[in-house]
Amino acid sequence: MRTLTFFLLLLTPLLSLQAAAAPKTNVLLIVIDDQNGFAGRTDVAPQAVTPQLDRFAKSGMTFANAQCAAPVCNPSRTAFLSGLRPSTTGIYDNSQDSLPKDHLLMRSVSLPTYFRDQGYHLAGAGKVFSSAIAAAAGKRIWAETIELGRKAKKHAPAPPEGEGMNAIGKHAWGPLYKSKEEMEDWKLAGWAAEFLTKPHEEPFFLACGIVKPHTPWYVPQEYFDLFPPGSITVPDLAADESAGLPESVREKTHKTEAELIQRRKELISAYLASSRYADDCVGRILKGLTDGPNREHTVVVICGDNGYEFGEKHNWSKGSLREGSAHVPLIISGPGIAAQQTCTHPVSLLDLYPTLVELAGLPAKAGLDGVSLMPLIKNPAAAWDRPALTTAGFKNHALRNDRWRYIRYADGAEELYDHTTDPLERSNLATKPESAKIKADLQQWLPKHDEPRNPDSAGGKGED
Repeated sequence: MRTLTFFLLLLTPLLSLQAAAAPKTNVLLIVIDDQNGFAGRTDVAPQAVTPQLDRFAKSGMTFANAQCAAPVCNPSRTAFLSGLRPSTTGIYDNSQDSLPKDHLLMRSVSLPTYFRDQGYHLAGAGKVFSSAIAAAAGKRIWAETIELGRKAKKHAPAPPEGEGMNAIGKHAWGPLYKSKEEMEDWKLAGWAAEFLTKPHEEPFFLACGIVKPHTPWYVPQEYFDLFPPGSITVPDLAADESAGLPESVREKTHKTEAELIQRRKELISAYLASSRYADDCVGRILKGLTDGPNREHTVVVICGDNGYEFGEKHNWSKGSLREGSAHVPLIISGPGIAAQQTCTHPVSLLDLYPTLVELAGLPAKAGLDGVSLMPLIKNPAAAWDRPALTTAGFKNHALRNDRWRYIRYADGAEELYDHTTDPLERSNLATKPESAKIKADLQQWLPKHDEPRNPDSAGGKGED
């Protein structure tokens, strides 16, 4: 007995040293602004738009049916960085860019902050946080950063007046007569790549926010050359995009809609050019990870914050509860994640917080609205009956499961689309008698509580 006790006393320090020597899992989070379902999806994109992302997807798990929690950036980023739904926080739109001191978010712990509290070195730049969640997280969230990010959109170079500049309403696009090396996203990517090529004593959480393909779509000519408008292959708009919609949710005809329809392929071309530029920025970051000493111990997450639409249901941007605005890219790769996997079950960006915590081996965070995706990461075909919830304003929700998209608005108006037969969501089945049970089954997943919208900030405009 004494011999066994002596042996255990000798072994315990060795086991402790071994545990201490085991490296913690790093996190690299890349968020691409306004990147719709084209990214990383060669099966749905008009053509090869994001080759860097497509290549990266082969190293891990592609969630081919990922949905944002809200279809505009402030509530979307607030949701997945806090782990709380818009209906929990009352953050629904981009004009909510300040919070009262007693707001729930001021008492919550953001995803990066949770990692910092667990001993992680936080580095980040670009458009990661947005408005409300930035106010909650505080100004000194990053221990290491560079000064650009959210200002990059406002100070990005633009084409000279009259030299290829185009504008219709809030859409602006045109080729830059400058190199990508002069652009802010490219500088961010270089900074992140350099960070990743270095060894780090502490585990790190590195967040990079790529601003493109957010408007304005100003990128170098080389990217426009890849997508001539005449070569764009996307489904035409329906003869009546309002057909079957409840009267209360029909979009007002855009005052420039006739011109937008006429030049639709030009807009899509410019968007794709900006997406390809953003993809090159992502590739630059990933090369830094591959070339450095951190790849083996780093989980990588690449996602968009919301989608983008080009005239579907008369929507020429984002913000709707339909597939074009809600569907986003989501790819996760790293230690313990099998390569070349695809999961088609609908998942939510809300699920990122608990998933990353579990992948890093950290204590579970209580009180989150999302759930860990680890069961699907281990087996993408595992049973998954939880639909993804997207919210656009107070009591306006969409639920997406493997087959159906169900939308219910605050006034009771409804939409229901069968994605097995109607992927373009052109036939609203909500009023059909045979749809009653389908709707009832999905309604069980609607939020049990909808927090009233918090007041605007003093400025009231926010940032999109």
